[in-house]
Amino acid sequence: MKAYFGYWIFDSRFSIGRCRGATRVEAKSSEAEVLKSKIENRKSKIPAVVRLLAPTFALTLAFAADPAAGLPAEALAKAGTIDLPTALRLAGASNLDVAIAREKVTEARAVSDSARARFFPFISPAIVVRRHEENIQAVNGPILDADKQSLSAGIAVNAQIDLGETYYQNLVAKQLVRSSEAAFAGKQRDATYRAAIGYFDLARARAAVIAAEEAAQITGRHAEQIAATTEAGLTFQGDAARVRAARERAELTLLRARTDQRVAAARLAELLRLDPSVDLAPVDTDLSPMTLTTAGDDVGGLISHALAKRPELDEAAARLEAARTNRRAATSGPLIPTLGAQAAVGGLGGGVGSSSLGRDFDMSADYSFGVSWRVGPGGLFDRNRQREAASRERQVELEMEKARDVVRRQVVEQHARLRSLAAQIEAARKTLEASDQTARLSRQRRETGVSAALEDLQAEEELARARRDYLSTIADYNLAQYALKFAVGD
Repeated sequence: MKAYFGYWIFDSRFSIGRCRGATRVEAKSSEAEVLKSKIENRKSKIPAVVRLLAPTFALTLAFAADPAAGLPAEALAKAGTIDLPTALRLAGASNLDVAIAREKVTEARAVSDSARARFFPFISPAIVVRRHEENIQAVNGPILDADKQSLSAGIAVNAQIDLGETYYQNLVAKQLVRSSEAAFAGKQRDATYRAAIGYFDLARARAAVIAAEEAAQITGRHAEQIAATTEAGLTFQGDAARVRAARERAELTLLRARTDQRVAAARLAELLRLDPSVDLAPVDTDLSPMTLTTAGDDVGGLISHALAKRPELDEAAARLEAARTNRRAATSGPLIPTLGAQAAVGGLGGGVGSSSLGRDFDMSADYSFGVSWRVGPGGLFDRNRQREAASRERQVELEMEKARDVVRRQVVEQHARLRSLAAQIEAARKTLEASDQTARLSRQRRETGVSAALEDLQAEEELARARRDYLSTIADYNLAQYALKFAVGD
């Protein structure tokens, strides 16, 4: 008796194809030739990954080039699939951290406007009714018994301006606006970067699911074939048990991969503020290396570019300038006097006893102007305030230098990672080619009855692992492209 097994085809795009081979006991040689011919014809057909993802690729062709021309971004996400441009666009539009940073910019601008408004006087309209009974002291000293009342009505223009403090606080407020705007830009970049991380994590998880599904199908068919030959007495039962163990292990791997994909989808939905109950899947599941930037040898140039472009450093520079302004306010501000002025114009009337409040009512005007200096706490010779402001300035200087060190480290780290992953892709590709060749040779040996089923199964499992590693490396490489662009401030 002879047994003939189905063949597993691996095409040039590293997608594992499928054929529906079945165990045939006591098959005729002509039937084997027909089966072999059918299997060879399948090499030119669409790979299994593409067939499995045909609806996804159709949606990609319709909307990936310009999602705005078809479904809106939210509708595309609700449909269960999402592409990278849509994820980045949603991250910038609905992220809560970005919204909070935007409100902080509004607050800082309002504070700046308030600081500038302190240079202007304020107006006090008033109506005052006064009545006095019994004793009162005259301006020259004697105590008099007086009964009088009065009515005054008018408007006063008042100005109480601490010129030095107001001037410097206005400068500080402007720097805080600049700092909040830089922080807002940084939050936008950070939200976009985290969305890219979430998307590529989802793409990696989806690729792992597809590879695990192919591996589970392979081991499942091997298990069915081995079970048939074992029942016919052609295969050792220990080999059949090992194949069943491999099938269960493949099912466990598939279950874990699907869980990882669901978790990645929920995390991406959280970042994009979408319904977490929607099981998102990436449109571009068939991963390929992206080219957003190149990891050249000029790391110094990248660091210089990052130090000039990163909004975190702009934010730190604005806070440093604000601290320096506060120090000048503590040392030079008290030398500038406080200006006080008032102009009150209105009417005054009244008289003795219960006379009418409007009696002798006529115009009344008062004017005053003065300058003053403050000596002591909060003014001249306040050494504690000066020491505090100098210490804060030094702290911000150290924080800015720390931020510079972080930027330098991130650029070098992401540059090295991108270069390494570029080499890893080539190594993973070679591993995949070698695994493909091993699997094809094992199939040929299995066809001729030279090798055992376990050898064929081991080769197919190695091919599935190589494909998983290759796709995972591509996902890491694509993410490293975004990470380097983020690190250099683009």
